[in-house]
Amino acid sequence: MKTILKLLIFCSLFTSCIPMQKVPKDAVMTDFFHFQKGKNYDASKWAVFLPGTGGLRIFKDTTHYYDVAEKLNAEGISVLLVDNVAAYKASKRDVDEEEPAQILWTLEEALKWAKQNEHIDPNSEGSIVGWSRAALGLIPLANDSLKLEQFNIKKIAMYYPSNGYEIQLKPKVPVLVMTGGKDRIVKIDDILKYMIAENTTIKVYDDAYHGYDVESLKKGKYYRYIPFISKKQYLLKYDEEAAKESFEKLIKFLKNN
Repeated sequence: MKTILKLLIFCSLFTSCIPMQKVPKDAVMTDFFHFQKGKNYDASKWAVFLPGTGGLRIFKDTTHYYDVAEKLNAEGISVLLVDNVAAYKASKRDVDEEEPAQILWTLEEALKWAKQNEHIDPNSEGSIVGWSRAALGLIPLANDSLKLEQFNIKKIAMYYPSNGYEIQLKPKVPVLVMTGGKDRIVKIDDILKYMIAENTTIKVYDDAYHGYDVESLKKGKYYRYIPFISKKQYLLKYDEEAAKESFEKLIKFLKNN
């Protein structure tokens, strides 16, 4: 019984245990903002990437988000990658605020940085792509017409979005949600309960797990109720077919007017 309890606790905390990119003491917030130009660079065609708990690092994988950004770049979309957890820590912001507010404050600072450096046309509208825990900020953002206008956001896409605050999605812009039917971290029932809404498209890949789009997770991260004996219970695992299909869906969503 104690073993099972420990495993349940482990599962519930798993995403918070993914190692975050280290933040040197002398780092500044802008060290964690990265911009990749799209093919035939046009400052009015852009998207923001907000990663999950581990920031731009997924265990030992430090290239996944950059690789996805390169695919968007090939389609003519520039990408602002925001390592939001590390950036917030480096900012040394001394304000008592919960994680959704932290995410949105860091996003705002990243957009300011990109516009000041003339990476992004300040008069243009762009999109946001968020993974897992980033949705804690993106769900309330999608519901907030004033913030969306302030940030110039026209679309939001989310991979297996976490919704720990159980906020009902009522988006003011088109939203695309992509998730795995076997995800044990972000349960499909929770997505269907809180995220079915007008202006929202939900795509479920029935046999996919959390992190299904991350190629470095081919072997998966799993546990067994009884070590070496019980069947593997996957928490994170790559699914090539789902990854390919969801990326095609993402590109179509971002490029359609």
